[in-house]
Amino acid sequence: MIFQTVHPRALVALLLLALLFLSGCSADGPSTVQTLSYNVTLTLEERRVGEHPAIISIERREGAQPGPIESVSIVPMMRQHGMASPEVIAQPLPDGRYRADGLLFSMDGDWQIEVYIDRSDAREIATFQVRVWP
Repeated sequence: MIFQTVHPRALVALLLLALLFLSGCSADGPSTVQTLSYNVTLTLEERRVGEHPAIISIERREGAQPGPIESVSIVPMMRQHGMASPEVIAQPLPDGRYRADGLLFSMDGDWQIEVYIDRSDAREIATFQVRVWP
């Protein structure tokens, strides 16, 4: 067997690159999905275990004529473990967005977040896939 020694500077550079990559994986930027009538954007203040707020932006898709939104709620689920956190009713903000406080992620891993948009005539569901970190 031939063993090569790794230069300490190369090891430090590799470690820094790995940390940079991992910090990019936990980015908390917004995600957007489409429903039949809406473009729905979900922004999580943190993608970490615990209770965190979420901001939901809902824009009518071009050509869609849905009725007025009566309520917006959000449910985080970890289907692979058969878990769901309690539904959180989002409160309307003055700028037209919605804020859901107390969104609970009880463990790290892959979560599915469903945003329910309720009108008098229909319910539309926007589904987001989110990685939650410890």
